[in-house]
Amino acid sequence: MSLPEDVIEEILSRLPVLSLIRFKSVCKSWKMIIKNPTFVSKHHQTIASTEGSETLLVNRRDNATNKRVVSLLRKQGKDAIALDQDLPTFFNNMFNHVRLIGPCNGIVCLYGYPNNIALWNPSIRDFKILPISKIPRTSKVLGGDIGLGFDSETRDFKVMQILFCGSVNRVEMYSLKTNSWRKYEGVLPADIMYNNLWSMVYKNEIFCWLAQDISKIDVILSFDMGNEIFQITQLPPIISTNDVFGGITRAIMPLKQSSIGLIVYPIKDSDKVFDVWIANELGGNVDSWCKIASIGPISSVERPLALWENDEFVLENSRGELVMYNCSNREIKNLGFYGKRSRLEVLVYKESLFTVSKIYTNL
Repeated sequence: MSLPEDVIEEILSRLPVLSLIRFKSVCKSWKMIIKNPTFVSKHHQTIASTEGSETLLVNRRDNATNKRVVSLLRKQGKDAIALDQDLPTFFNNMFNHVRLIGPCNGIVCLYGYPNNIALWNPSIRDFKILPISKIPRTSKVLGGDIGLGFDSETRDFKVMQILFCGSVNRVEMYSLKTNSWRKYEGVLPADIMYNNLWSMVYKNEIFCWLAQDISKIDVILSFDMGNEIFQITQLPPIISTNDVFGGITRAIMPLKQSSIGLIVYPIKDSDKVFDVWIANELGGNVDSWCKIASIGPISSVERPLALWENDEFVLENSRGELVMYNCSNREIKNLGFYGKRSRLEVLVYKESLFTVSKIYTNL
């Protein structure tokens, strides 16, 4: 007895990407279901809401070879199993230093400013090198930063590049649908900190950076990929710019409850306590924040990298190793990743079937 197509689709939507790639060969009808853009969206929503579906994408430079290595780390019982990714051939040839930005619907942006930019889905080994912007640049580019998001109205992946050009910053927008860049004509209301490492995707459509407003006060700068408008969110009142000079710093990262997470911690203390603040919406004032926890003290760690699942805090220790702190039992575990100090990057990742080498028109 054959099952109705809607039942088959529901069953397939609950399976991992690797199984679906194999199942495309079972029959033509299954292949058509799995390739359908509507199914691709449904599958990712199902996976994203499934407990235990989060993996870690770890980016580092090998101490011995100095080559870039990106690994996918997933849980297997009480252990964490790592699988090195087959990187696109251009990866080590084009990119000297590269940052991983995202993810958004399973897509990661590889950024080696200002012209080396690519989109990559490690789940299905799909990638696209973005064309170089042809917008005239009258000032020398001293650096840059980037944002990634998904416009749900036009069903389009967008990349925003902010270029540091002396006293004036330029903003350029890339659309996957048109495969082209255009100049952003709006106003940039805050300056992203130079060499800023703290940025995040919020609810797939909004990208956030730590920045400073015109009064040189630290804020969160966010950009909505749908209406293409910037917004400023003030930080909690007890966290001032002067804290940085007193040895206190902060990081932003997404939380599982679809909240903005702000991690505040001392830079120089050998035993660090990490205060966790959350805001459930952007654009609020200082009163929109709530402190929910203090993690630690944790010995011999340098900086936070991710909050994984419900109670695991991923950090870089003082030897440049990746460690995981369990907030429930307060145990710390070495995850077996070693790289150059301050060069470890971690993204909390959920797999998807979204492709960037093919432009969807009806996602």
